[in-house]
Amino acid sequence: MKIVSLFQEIWRGKDIYRIFMNQECRKYTVEGTTVDLGSGTTLASYHRFLQRAPYTEIKALDLSFIRGGAGSFVDLEEGKLTYTDGSVDTVLLFNLLEHIYNYNHVLMEITRVLTSYGRLIGVVPFLVAYHPDPYDYWRYTEDTLKKIFFNAGFSEIFITPIGRGPLTAAFSQCEVIFPRLFKVIIFPTILTGDWLIAKIHPKMNKNKFPLGFFFTA
Repeated sequence: MKIVSLFQEIWRGKDIYRIFMNQECRKYTVEGTTVDLGSGTTLASYHRFLQRAPYTEIKALDLSFIRGGAGSFVDLEEGKLTYTDGSVDTVLLFNLLEHIYNYNHVLMEITRVLTSYGRLIGVVPFLVAYHPDPYDYWRYTEDTLKKIFFNAGFSEIFITPIGRGPLTAAFSQCEVIFPRLFKVIIFPTILTGDWLIAKIHPKMNKNKFPLGFFFTA
């Protein structure tokens, strides 16, 4: 993680989970016709970090139908995505699955609209506080994600835990009470503490403390 970028994101008001999520986005490239499910009507912060192939077009398909919004919305619990079969190259699914009770439906719809070589890219929170929008149903483990993606027809499923260790996980639970300046000062110390813990206990699996899981399929 670039330390300058870390400070910038904290000062922008991003929480620790989203900072790690955005840093992970740097590793991925979106291409072709790209649909971002549930991002809102404008592009979210992670778009600043995702790489884009030439001629990539990103379209936001919001979840705001359940908040009485207007625009390009669809009922992700039971409606059909507004794309024809095999017409989408990339689907982004960031911090959305935990808010969808009927997640099998939306995954099958994503499978339907993706091309045969299309890709799903996204993330779900794990050690993150309850955040209804308007509901918060699930916390998915790595094993669960692999199973539900496979059952929906996906292959080449890769799951990456995001986070650093027990101190980072603990701080994420209480960071909301601290001002930005304090977070800028203390968080590098927390990262160093997790690094030292890993050195002292090399057999400890740091992935036992995931803030979330990044996935591609």
